[in-house]
Amino acid sequence: MSDFDTTQHFDDQKAEAYDRVIRQVVPGYDVLHEMIKVVLDHYVSETQAHLLSVGCGTGVELTTLGREFPDWQFSGVEPAPAMASVAQANMEIHQFSDRVHVTQGYVEDLPGDLQFDAATLILVMHFVPDDGSKEALLRSIAQRLKPGAPLILADLHAEVEGPRFKQFLDVWRDWQLHKGMPPHIVDRGFEHVVRDIQFVSEERILELLHAAGFKTVEPFYGAFLFGGWLAWKE
Repeated sequence: MSDFDTTQHFDDQKAEAYDRVIRQVVPGYDVLHEMIKVVLDHYVSETQAHLLSVGCGTGVELTTLGREFPDWQFSGVEPAPAMASVAQANMEIHQFSDRVHVTQGYVEDLPGDLQFDAATLILVMHFVPDDGSKEALLRSIAQRLKPGAPLILADLHAEVEGPRFKQFLDVWRDWQLHKGMPPHIVDRGFEHVVRDIQFVSEERILELLHAAGFKTVEPFYGAFLFGGWLAWKE
């Protein structure tokens, strides 16, 4: 739905529990972040790179990458105030505040002269409707990247009317139960998925990336209805 409210959905209580719950919801969540580290290390040659994390949530990417790349600078943007507050607190706990800046807001709220050597968009775009808003989000990131810089995107994706969607939706539910989530919590989570997630196909994701100014796109991660892609700014 186009009026998805990040402030309401990611309130103080959910922000505090997010890092625990997300690992029961997303298959391979920690492995995904390990893969992101390796991909960035391979493709970003700058020793003092500046990375943009869009929808940085509680700052898991920022702390993970901050430990891995001690000479890098990081800018995170997060629209939900509660999540941004947790992220900022985590930067202070990990003593990253001198080289990690968290902005409560959107890419457009960053200083206009900032250009980045890489960017991440992890489990964010599936909240954004495909009414021009997905492309606008990707374009706002592309405009902040240096030529040839990589974007790492991970998102839910599917043709909602296709057989794969129903098949893997059911398997994904079983996986969460297997991870110990109470059935009523799983049911509530899938109500949120059906109501709020703006699914598009992988083909559509590739179209959106190309339209926004990215060239070569390569898949690197997949788990049930989740996928990850590496794209380069033209």
